[in-house]
Amino acid sequence: MSKKEFSLSSRSFKRIVVPASTSNLGPGFDTLGLAVNRYLTVEAEPSNRLSVEVSGEGAAHIPVDERNLIVLAAKKLLGKTPEMRIRVQNGIPACGGFGASGAAIVCGLLLGNEFSASKLSMEEIYNVAVEIEGHPDNVSAAMFGGLVVNARNNSGYARIRIPVDGKLKFVAVLPDARVETEAARKILPASVSLAEAVSNVQHSSLLVAAIASGDYVMIKKALKDELHEKYRKTLIPHYDEFAGAAMESGALGFTVSGAGSSCVAFCLEEFAKVRESFQDLARRLGLNWRVEIFEPVNKGAEVFAD
Repeated sequence: MSKKEFSLSSRSFKRIVVPASTSNLGPGFDTLGLAVNRYLTVEAEPSNRLSVEVSGEGAAHIPVDERNLIVLAAKKLLGKTPEMRIRVQNGIPACGGFGASGAAIVCGLLLGNEFSASKLSMEEIYNVAVEIEGHPDNVSAAMFGGLVVNARNNSGYARIRIPVDGKLKFVAVLPDARVETEAARKILPASVSLAEAVSNVQHSSLLVAAIASGDYVMIKKALKDELHEKYRKTLIPHYDEFAGAAMESGALGFTVSGAGSSCVAFCLEEFAKVRESFQDLARRLGLNWRVEIFEPVNKGAEVFAD
């Protein structure tokens, strides 16, 4: 059989669990992704046709046909639409910023790989995922867990994974409206000054070193971005007010999660106080926004089979 041919036995059943992720982390634009404890769970079994069932976050807006991103990613490897019954339980916030599309792409590629006659390695799947997504941060964290540092080279993308302990917390503000990734990219300038570029190299390097070493207090000095945050925050109502509340409550820093609209405060022991300050501010502003605590996870995507 060729690489793109596949077959499903009557006993084939797969369950795939993929974590959400927060990306960029301020200065690590299109470079840093960190897996967090919300999950996309998919069960698939043979069928005589494609069927997709979706429950959980944003279920009403997720396609249940061949347009579904999980199906499209599986088709990328299989060369045809898979004849499967696919059940999706989405626990990743639908407002954007926590890698829902990256998780779906990873899930679909792993599903396609499981039912393909010729298996790809995880490194090969990683590079296909980046090709589909267009940037590596979310898909890498979804695949491998922990903090993943990505870089493009002549042969594709390279990455290094760094475990992250449970001391670091993220208090997330989840607005009730999305910022579409396309709009968040269009708002960015085509070029930046040398000084801005150097600043981001410095601060993203400092951030990686702070997390890798466990010197989390240094995050306070590392979360300075010149490439995207000052542009993207204009798409998120009340961004500066929540940033101010975070810092007044003792957070290490505050930034846009991915392209938004979600935002996160980096916290240590003060996370409960930061959460309360966000909830109070949302009430004062009359916002029906959620505030949740996220934790890093070091386990990436997993495939289970019966």
